[in-house]
Amino acid sequence: MAFEIITQAPRPQKIVFGVILLVVLLGGGYYFLLAPKMAEVSRLRDQRMAKQTELDNSRQLAASLARFKQEAEALRARLETAKERLPSEKEIPGLYRQVSELAYQTGMAVSLFQPRSPATKDVYQEVPISITAEAGFHQLGTFLDRIARLPRIVNLTDIKITGISRPTGTIRADLTLATYVFRPEGAPPPTAPGARPGARPPAPPPPRGAR
Repeated sequence: MAFEIITQAPRPQKIVFGVILLVVLLGGGYYFLLAPKMAEVSRLRDQRMAKQTELDNSRQLAASLARFKQEAEALRARLETAKERLPSEKEIPGLYRQVSELAYQTGMAVSLFQPRSPATKDVYQEVPISITAEAGFHQLGTFLDRIARLPRIVNLTDIKITGISRPTGTIRADLTLATYVFRPEGAPPPTAPGARPGARPPAPPPPRGAR
């Protein structure tokens, strides 16, 4: 019945009806077919962008890890090189004697040679040595130069020079030297060989020529 009315309607009405029918079909096709697909495409595009961002972050992290690994290897190599120049606990008494002998050999008159209690740092211990001596400027300079040339690291951390009213032209030098012992994390406090834990290590004998 409705189909007959349409077929028998004038041509302009048929055109209008055809346009309306086309719009309905297109609207229905978009709503039922195209819109879900476009939503799926949008969702997939968002997922792709998220994955791309994740991939870029992963690449940046991989590059950072590679750089950090290289830096860690370089630091480890530097640490191993430094450890080769650090005395062990067993070598400390011998190092005391070396420093004392150098003071004697350069002509310094040592009145005080006192190893002090070690100071614990992160991965090492600083072992200070206090020295008081009378000497000329040349003798003091020679002593410090020879200290710097020792195979084990011994640094000058403090110095105080006082003039002495004597015709010899000597000065009084109060020095603080320091060497270092590598301490792995979790290592117990160092003790002198044969000493009770916590006992102070015995001071080395005064150098020859000390006043």
